[in-house]
Amino acid sequence: MKYSTALLEADIRDELEKLQLLAREYEKLRELLALPDSEVSFFDKAAVGYFLHSFYNGCENIFRSIARFFENDIGSESWHRDLLKRMKLEIPGYRPRLIDNETYEVLNEFRAFRHVFRHCYSFELDWAREKAIAEKFPLAWESLASQVDSFLLTIRNSDL
Repeated sequence: MKYSTALLEADIRDELEKLQLLAREYEKLRELLALPDSEVSFFDKAAVGYFLHSFYNGCENIFRSIARFFENDIGSESWHRDLLKRMKLEIPGYRPRLIDNETYEVLNEFRAFRHVFRHCYSFELDWAREKAIAEKFPLAWESLASQVDSFLLTIRNSDL
């Protein structure tokens, strides 16, 4: 193998451990999502938003580690969107894709939400939209974790 993948794998595993902590905390969040909208406080809505923000930040940390390792320069104004898009692309002879199209679509919703969350006041968020994305967390997390494991196994066993 041209480059050692040990450091890349260590970086990714570190992020996965942090995301696993978020996954455990999701159980508390589920209780909020089950409440009638009128019973969810402004504070709790902001906390859910921050949870979603943190989840996508962890995903993006993994994506940046992979892009750096394979020297996939992301330098445009739309680098967040471009970085996610690149993770669904296979580059034959260079690197396998990280995520499939379905996972890309779900994570793209998290990316878009994170952008809104970072650029508006919490009270301006659309709770129905935020709640719908939060309900997709289990699918997003399970898909990401599974596909990252497959990616790491592939690069560990290849001669890229």
